Amino acid sequence: MFKKYDLNSSRKTWFVLTLLIFLILAAYSNTFLSSWHFDDEANIIKNSRLHIKYLTPASLYKTLFAHPGPGSKLHRSIAYMTFALNWYFGGDDVTGYHMVNIAIHFFTAFILFITVINLFNTPNLKDKYKPGSERFIAFLTAALWAVNPIQTQAVTYIVQRMTLMAAMFYVLGIFFYVRARITGVSSTRAILFTACFFSFIFAIGSKENAATFPAALILVEAIFFQDLSLPKTKRMLMVVAIVSGLLVFIMASVLFMKGDLLFFLKGYAYRPFSFAERLMTEPRILVYYLTQIFYPVPDRLSIQHDVIVSESLFKPWTTIPSMMIVFMLIYIGFSRIRKMPVAAFGIIFFFLNHLIESTIIPLELIFEHRNYLPSLFLFWPVAACINRLLDYYRTNRLSIYRIIFAFVIILLVGFSICTYIRNMAWKTEKSLWEDALKKAPESSRPYQRLGVFYSRAGQLDKAIELFQKSLSKRQQKPKQAQVLYYNNMGNIYRKKHEYEKAMEYLERALEIEPNKKIARENMILVLIGSKKWDEALKHLDILIKKQYINHVYLNLKGFILIRQQKAAEAIPYFRGALKWAPHDRDALLYMGIAFSLSGQYERAEWFLRRVRVIYPNDALILFWLAENRLRAGKNDAADEYLDILLTAFGGKRMQEYLQKQSKDNLSIPLSYELLIPAIRDRIEKRADAIAG
Repeated sequence: MFKKYDLNSSRKTWFVLTLLIFLILAAYSNTFLSSWHFDDEANIIKNSRLHIKYLTPASLYKTLFAHPGPGSKLHRSIAYMTFALNWYFGGDDVTGYHMVNIAIHFFTAFILFITVINLFNTPNLKDKYKPGSERFIAFLTAALWAVNPIQTQAVTYIVQRMTLMAAMFYVLGIFFYVRARITGVSSTRAILFTACFFSFIFAIGSKENAATFPAALILVEAIFFQDLSLPKTKRMLMVVAIVSGLLVFIMASVLFMKGDLLFFLKGYAYRPFSFAERLMTEPRILVYYLTQIFYPVPDRLSIQHDVIVSESLFKPWTTIPSMMIVFMLIYIGFSRIRKMPVAAFGIIFFFLNHLIESTIIPLELIFEHRNYLPSLFLFWPVAACINRLLDYYRTNRLSIYRIIFAFVIILLVGFSICTYIRNMAWKTEKSLWEDALKKAPESSRPYQRLGVFYSRAGQLDKAIELFQKSLSKRQQKPKQAQVLYYNNMGNIYRKKHEYEKAMEYLERALEIEPNKKIARENMILVLIGSKKWDEALKHLDILIKKQYINHVYLNLKGFILIRQQKAAEAIPYFRGALKWAPHDRDALLYMGIAFSLSGQYERAEWFLRRVRVIYPNDALILFWLAENRLRAGKNDAADEYLDILLTAFGGKRMQEYLQKQSKDNLSIPLSYELLIPAIRDRIEKRADAIAG
C-alpha cells in the first residue's frame, strides 16, 4: 500500500520522526500540568455522560452521545469518546489529556510530512524539484506548522481536541486520496479510497468544520493531477466543483443550520454585530491571522482579542484594504495554479478552510485555534522557497548558504521558544485570563472569567469588582453578558448566604433569558438554602421539562423530596440518576438514605456499603452507615463505623461535625438524637476497655 523506501530513505524518515518529536515535546513540555479552562468544564468535567467506569462496547457507544446539551444526539462524537477514555484511565487529572492532545498534534505533523512527500510524486509536481529535496521541504513544512505558537490554543486548550482530531483525520484523508491516485494497483486503490472516506467521516465526527473536505479533494485533484490547459478538463472540474459545493452546503445545513437555511441569520440577534458587519470584519481578522502565523510572538497571541467591528467599508479604514488583500491573495492562488501549484494550494487551502468559521455563521469573531486546519499547508511554499535558495547558494555562495541554513535553525528554535513562552499563560485559569486582560482590556470576558476564578477562590469582593467592570466593556453577546453578570452576582450573594439579594439578581437573569440553565440552577440552590422546597422543585421541573435531564437534576429532585419528608417518593429519581451515572457518589448515598428513612434498612445498607467501596474515607457515608444500623435497632453493629470515626476524628470533632451538618441546607441532616447517645456510649465502652 505504501511506497517502499530504501534503507537510507527509511533512516531519514526515522530521523525526521525523531526530530519532530523532539521539537514538539520541547515546545509543549510545560503544558502537562496546565489546568482546565473555560469550555473544558461543561464539555468534560461536568459532563457525566462521558464519566465511564467500565471499558465495554455499550459504555463506549453511549459516549458517542455525550454532547452536554439537551437531549441525546451525535455531535463531535469521536472527540467525546476520546475524552471518555481519558476519564476512564485518569479521571480529572489533566496530564493524560495533555499527553493525548500532544500525541495527536505530533501524529498530524507526521502525516502532513508524508502527505507533502507524496504530493511531490503527483503528475503536476513530479520532476519539478531536485531529487532528494522533497524530504527536507516536507519536514520543514511540518515542523514550522507544528511548533508555530499560534497552534497553542488548539493543542493546550484540552477541549480543542475536537479541532486537533478534525485536522488529523482531514490530512489523513488527503494522504489516502493522494496515495490512491498515484498507485497502480486496483485493489490497493479501493482500500485507500475507502480509508479516505472513513477519514472524512471521523473528521466530521470530531468537528463540523471538516465539511470542506470534499472541496479540498477537488482542489488536490485539480492542482496536482489534472492538466488545466485542456478545456474539457476545466469543464469537468467545474461540474465536480458545483456538485461538491452543493454537498458542502447540504452538510453545513444539517450540521450548522439544523436544516433551516436561515438559521445562521437568527443567531445575529444575540451578537453585537450584524450579518453585513461580520462579513466586513472577517477579512481584517483573516489578515490578522496571517500576521500572527508569520509573526507569532507571544505578545500577539491571546484567548481574547479586542476587535472593533467594521461598521462600514470605511470605518475602520483598514476594512477595504483588508478586503483587497484577501481578494488579491485568493486571485493569486487561483491564477498561479499552473505556474506555482505549491503556493496556490497553500493559499487556497487556507481560505477554503476558513470558509465555515470566518464567513456567514454568527460565531464569535476571532479564535486562534480556527487556524489549526487552514494553516496546514501554508508553510509548504515557504519551505519550498527556502529549499530553492539553499540549492542555489550551496554551489554559488557557500557563506550565504550557511546563513540561510542557520536562519532555518534559528526560526525553528525561535518558534519553539515562543510556543513554550505562550504556553506559560495556559498554566492556570488565573494566568490565562490575566494575560487576556492585559491584551484585551476593553473586552468583558477576561473580567467575567477572572471574577468567576476569584468567586471560586472565596475572594467574593474582588469577584464583585470584576463583574461590575465587565458591564462597561465590549461584549460579544451583550444580552448574554448581562445575563451572566446577574447570574454571577446572584451566585456570589448565594455564597454569602444573602439569599434575598441573590434571588433579585437571578430573577433579573431569568427575566432576560428564561432558558438560561445556569441561572436557574443557581436559583434552585438559593431556594434550597432558603428552605423554599416547593419553589425549588418548580424551577427544577422546568429544567427537566426542557430535556436537560441528567443525574445531577434527578439527584436534586430526590434530595428535595427527602427534605420534604417524602423519602419513598425520592427513590425513583435516584434510580434514574444511577442509570445515568452508576457510580455517582450522591446518587448512591441518597438512595441509601432514602431507603433508610423509608424503613428499608437492608437495602439501605447495600447502597451505603457500595458507595463506601468507592469513597472509603468519606465521613458522611460512615455516619449514615452507623445511623442506618441504629435505625434498624442494630446498635452493636453500628459500633464498627463509630470506631472508625472516633479513631479519625475523636468524640468532640464528631459532635461539631454533626452540629455543622444539621445547619447545612444542602445536606440531608443526620439524626443528632440517635448518633450522639451512641457516640457517647461507644466512648464510655472504649474507656472501660482501656481501664480494664
